Amino acid sequence: MILSLAAGPAVAGPRMSGPSEAAPSSVEKYRGYVFDLSENADRKDVTSIADMVRRQLDVVETAGFSPKVLQFFHRVPIVASEMACLDEGAAAACYGLTPPEWDRGTTRDVTIWDHDKQQWTNSDPLALALDSGIGIIRMRPNMMRYAKDPVLLHEFLHAYHARLMPNGYENKGIKGFLSQAKSKELFAKEAYALKNQQEFFAVTASIFLAGKDSEHEPYTRATLKEKMPDYYKYLVGLFGADPEETGVTPVASAN
Repeated sequence: MILSLAAGPAVAGPRMSGPSEAAPSSVEKYRGYVFDLSENADRKDVTSIADMVRRQLDVVETAGFSPKVLQFFHRVPIVASEMACLDEGAAAACYGLTPPEWDRGTTRDVTIWDHDKQQWTNSDPLALALDSGIGIIRMRPNMMRYAKDPVLLHEFLHAYHARLMPNGYENKGIKGFLSQAKSKELFAKEAYALKNQQEFFAVTASIFLAGKDSEHEPYTRATLKEKMPDYYKYLVGLFGADPEETGVTPVASAN
């Protein structure tokens, strides 16, 4: 789950001016999210891919995030892009500011600042997300192999880390716990969670919220709690509750 988004605010700038085009039929809105499978439209398994995306979004939507955080997530579009996320290995999905390797048209609306709403606006959610610095999630067809793992939750947690947490990817708390995990050799040296603070947070927080990840150590919430009890308590504080407590739903917030 390779990243290309630098922490810190981005300045929105206009793309190519001109009238916006009608959204392709393979652009779907689901529970407030927008995902575009235009590139997969000719694939025989496109229906299965769309079903998988919806199930993945159900995991995100029910993880316990606050309405404020979910509203932010709804502004992060998901785009099918077969040749994306290949900078290091062949990740199933990646979050960042890199545009997809396809072209939906030669013209786009200009992203402008709405003084009344105090926010950037553009009729094209993809252009808006890129220009305003919110970022996009690109996903590859091989994501089907990991349909039972919290892949999109992992990517949305990158957005949460980069855009909502204090100091973004340079958050001292997350960096400190990563250093602790490395120095105490709590995970295997090749563990993906030890790659950098971005992946450490996305891997561990998605396991904390979803309960498991078959691809990434520490694999289960119970193991995370056993190996890093202080960090587990940090996540409980960050997300508002311990998912292990029955009848309690965490309310994750960046406040």
